[in-house]
Amino acid sequence: MQKAAISALFIVLWVCPILAADIYNWTDKNGIKRFSDQPPPPDVKQYKTIQVQPDKSSGQETGVDNRTGYDSMVENVKGETLQREQEKLQEEASRAAEEKRKAESFTKARVEAERQRLNEKIDAVNKRPLSRTYDQSFKQARINEIQKQIDKLNNSPEEYFQNQ
Repeated sequence: MQKAAISALFIVLWVCPILAADIYNWTDKNGIKRFSDQPPPPDVKQYKTIQVQPDKSSGQETGVDNRTGYDSMVENVKGETLQREQEKLQEEASRAAEEKRKAESFTKARVEAERQRLNEKIDAVNKRPLSRTYDQSFKQARINEIQKQIDKLNNSPEEYFQNQ
């Protein structure tokens, strides 16, 4: 879209001198740079006008001032476009970094909550009294299973939660 706007600008600025029209330049309420041979809408308070006067004999603009103004405006537009693109890239990088930080924080909290839940399971197994059907080896096997889950959680949280 930016390239299309710049292309349209060059066409307007190239045709306007032939038509001997003034070029109006303003930024609309959405932050988009506008160029026209018609004055901006009444709600626009600030705008620039470049007066173009053609050479009556050749249809080309006269004097260096008109060309300098034109070149200056084109350079300003290029600079502003580049600056907006850089700001947009910085905003996207900031947003991505913030999302990554939030995701890491969420994962860390989730891992800690799951680790606590598994440790509570171990405590519950340890507190369970032994019986004829629930002997020490069965209790230890259950604790070992839970400990394997804790180890997997610590080593690879993504894989652990994927399998849950």
